[in-house]
Amino acid sequence: MEKILLVVFGPAPAANSLDFACYLSGMTRSRIKGYFFESSQYADRPVMKQVYGMPYVETIVSGDLPGYETMRRTIEDNIRSFQHTCEEKGIPASAHYVHTPVLDEIITESRFADLIIVDAAASDVPGFEEMPGPFLRDLMIKAQCPVIIAPAGHMPVEEIVFCYDGSPSSYFAMKQFSYLLPELTEARGTVVQVSRSEIPAGEKKQVMDWLSRHFNYTDYVTLKGNPEDELLGYLLTRRYAMVVMGAYSRSMISRFFRHSHADLLIKTLAYPVFITHY
Repeated sequence: MEKILLVVFGPAPAANSLDFACYLSGMTRSRIKGYFFESSQYADRPVMKQVYGMPYVETIVSGDLPGYETMRRTIEDNIRSFQHTCEEKGIPASAHYVHTPVLDEIITESRFADLIIVDAAASDVPGFEEMPGPFLRDLMIKAQCPVIIAPAGHMPVEEIVFCYDGSPSSYFAMKQFSYLLPELTEARGTVVQVSRSEIPAGEKKQVMDWLSRHFNYTDYVTLKGNPEDELLGYLLTRRYAMVVMGAYSRSMISRFFRHSHADLLIKTLAYPVFITHY
């Protein structure tokens, strides 16, 4: 792995996401690019808009807003602090700032990155109170590289929990993770079957055979019942784990984070979650 894209909500990176990005960067010797943006209803320059089908030019720009210069200085200070933190840790880093969360620009940037790290706790940014919010949900779906949702607190990863339902997507996620982060194959690899239907015994054997060639310690766990309920219950018993999900689970991810008993994961995400596409 060569390049990590750290997507920063607001003027400064959350300590947890920066710590986790530095943890992975130091482990893989990758460089970090911090992508900073601040939510605002106004653009940096006049733009053409429409109301009831009639075009007009929005002449109020972000620079006209009270406190704009103070906000810009704060952002510049935080970017310098981000670069200084990375420099102290011996991590090559750069930063890019955009005024509004431009998803298309981040998606284009993801095409040239190996991994995106994003903070789940973006509730202080307008429009991000929902978990996962529209921006984060679209990022997970459209990103052209794997995405990791950073945990609330930094901790070493000692177990990789692969969510498996027998689909090509879930198996692809296992392979993508192992190829991208071979440094973590020293951890325990646990396949958690979250499918409502039974996985054939022959397929389980093939999965475990593949896994044992990449991980020294492996296990296969079958969960009975509702996948989201059972997965949440299982994860609450684990420590120092990273969760790996394939593109098959986009809808499950949304339901999982909105689970009525998932406050621990919604408010203070206890585990990094690795999401990729097939």
